[in-house]
Parts: sequence; structure tokens; C-alpha cells
Amino acid sequence: MVSRKKAKGKARKAKKEEDKDAHDDSSAAAAQQREQEGALEAQMQRLLIDSLPSPCKHGFDPFPEGHTCDCLLKLYFATYYTGSSDPATAVLTAMRAVEDKYPEVLRDSSKMKQILSYFLSVGTDHILNGRDGAARTTVAVIIMFEEFIAFSVQKTQAVLHLQKLMEMLIADDHTLVSFFRKRITCSCLDKKHKEVKSIKKMGYCNNDKCPLPGRKVERSKMLYCTRCSVAYYCSRDCQKAAWSEHREFCKEKAERNAKFEQEMRIRDQNSM
Repeated sequence: MVSRKKAKGKARKAKKEEDKDAHDDSSAAAAQQREQEGALEAQMQRLLIDSLPSPCKHGFDPFPEGHTCDCLLKLYFATYYTGSSDPATAVLTAMRAVEDKYPEVLRDSSKMKQILSYFLSVGTDHILNGRDGAARTTVAVIIMFEEFIAFSVQKTQAVLHLQKLMEMLIADDHTLVSFFRKRITCSCLDKKHKEVKSIKKMGYCNNDKCPLPGRKVERSKMLYCTRCSVAYYCSRDCQKAAWSEHREFCKEKAERNAKFEQEMRIRDQNSM
């Protein structure tokens, strides 16, 4: 039989080992968190314009550290990289975070021009360095900003056209390179454009059950819904097949478009 003294000694020893294990686990968790935070900070720093490896900034004029635009971008990247693994969802979540904290920047045309110029510079650099996936995500960001400005700030359209965003996330090389080449002020993408201009530009069919591989179709052959002007299809068959799911969405968008057009007519009449 084990004596009471020995039993207490074993209990104390076991308690020390438990405390040590708990401390080790806590230290490991803290170290992992510091490592993740450090990786995130390093990634954001690499994405900021001063660390771009290309000597050409592709028309972007860097803003100083601590500038409002700089703060907005850091918030955007911090939200994006800690959010959803789905690029489209991550972009939308980051946009909402930016809109909540910096609404005045989103409504300042000069600042938004600087921010879009930054993303154009980053995306161009991605293409030049063979990071086409990152370039596609950058296009989605640019489109999201442009759509927000047109819809909420300039009020030149009734709805957000997220079809563009979805298409760019799976864009072919010709579409991708052309997007940036038309918007930058330098000739850095001219050579790349010559390499990809023979590739047919592809669109994205809105029918979830589209039989085409990846739901992709040559853009010049696509059909669009004449009622809402938002959904695009590869064929009449796909448009009919998707109608049951598209009906309510189409009705809502069409009503918004009609209301928007009426408001524009009234505004134009009042400005005469």
C-alpha cells in the first residue's frame, strides 16, 4: 500500500507536469499567433507599392505612409486575408469594412483615382511576374470599387453588375491582359498582349447547370437577359433552363432599373 506521503508527492509531481504542459501549449499558441500576425504584416507590406519589384509603377504615384489611402488599403488587405477563402466573398467583405470606416474616401473621386491606380499597378506587376491568379483577384477588386462608385457615389447605374466580377475571377489571358493594358499609362503590357491576343475572349454562363466546361462560352456569342441586362447565357436553352431561379432576381433588377431611369429623367428635366 502506497503511503499518504508518497501519494501526495506523486500528486504534486503530476500537477507540475500538467502545469508545464498547459504552459507549453499556451506558449505554442502565442508563438503561432505571433507567426500568423507577422506573416500577414509581411504579406501586406509586400503588396504595398513601395515593395513592388518592377521599376515601373505603371502610372501610379505612391502616397506617403499614414496617408488616408494608405490606411484604407491596409484595412482592406487585413480584412481580405483574414476572411473567406472564396475570393469573391473575401473581396465583398473587405469592401464592406472599407465602406464602414472610410465612406468619405470612397466618395472622393481624386482619392479613389489614386487607389484604383495602385491596384492597376499591382495587377500589372502580377501579370509581368506570372501571377495570373493574383491578377484576376486584383481585377475583381478594381471592378468592385468601380461598381460601388458608379452605383453609390456617381449614381450612374441602378444596380451593381457583379457578373463582371465573377467573369474576371475566371478570365482568359486575353481578357485579363487587355483589362490592365487599356488602363495603365505605360507600355509594359504591350509584349504580353501580343502573346495572348489570339486567345478568344470568354464569358460566363449564368445557368448553374450549363453543360459547357466551366460554364465558359465565347463572349461574342453570348446572349443576355433584355429585361434586367445583368444575366448572360451561352444559349437560349440555358436561358430558359435558368428562368425559374432567375425570375425573382430579374424582376427586382428590372424594377430598380425602371425606377432609376425615371429618376434620371426627372433630374434632367429639373436641371434644364
